[in-house]
Amino acid sequence: MPTRFAMRELKLTYLDQVQTETTNFLNERIKHDFLRPDRDLSLDLTVKEAEILISANQEVRDFADKGDLRALHNKFHEAQSKVESDYLAVREQLAKTLQVIEAKENEIYTQVSNDFGFSLKLHGDYAPLLDVFGLSSRDGSFENLSTIEGAIEKGFDGADQLRNARGWLHSYMGVKAKIYDIDARLKEQYAN
Repeated sequence: MPTRFAMRELKLTYLDQVQTETTNFLNERIKHDFLRPDRDLSLDLTVKEAEILISANQEVRDFADKGDLRALHNKFHEAQSKVESDYLAVREQLAKTLQVIEAKENEIYTQVSNDFGFSLKLHGDYAPLLDVFGLSSRDGSFENLSTIEGAIEKGFDGADQLRNARGWLHSYMGVKAKIYDIDARLKEQYAN
C-alpha cells in the first residue's frame, strides 16, 4: 500500500486577471445589485444571484439607474422594521394586560381565602421558576374557580359573595381566553 502520493502544486497565476475581467463584466452588464442595493457588485455573488441579475429586463435596469430601486428597497426595509416593532409592542401590551388580569384575580383569591379560609393558589406562587419562562403546566385559575363553585353548590355561608367573585373570575377568564386567541393569531400572521 503506498503511503505517499504526488500532487501538483496549485498555481494561481491568472487569478488576478480572471477576477478583474469578471468584475468588469459585472460592472458593464449588470451595474446594480437589484436584489440588495445596499451591497456593491463583487465576486461574492452566487451563480444563481448573477443569473437573476443578468436576466433582469430593461425596465428594472432603468429603474435602478434612476436610483428608484434603492429607494423602493429602503421603503420596504423601513416598513418591515415598523411591522416588527409594532408586532413586538402589541405582544408586550397583551402580556401586560394578562399581568393586570392575574393581579386582579390574585386580589379576589386573597379576599376569598381571608374571608372563607379556602386554600386558593395565587398566580406566581406555584412553580415560580417555570412561570418566569412561561413553562408552567397548570393554571391555578381553573382549580380556584372549581373550589369556589363547589362551595356555592354546597350552600356555603356567604354564597352571595362567592357568586360575585365567581362572576368576576368568569369575566377575567373570558378576557384571558380572548387575549390568548389574539396572541396566537398574531403569531401565526407574523410567521406567515
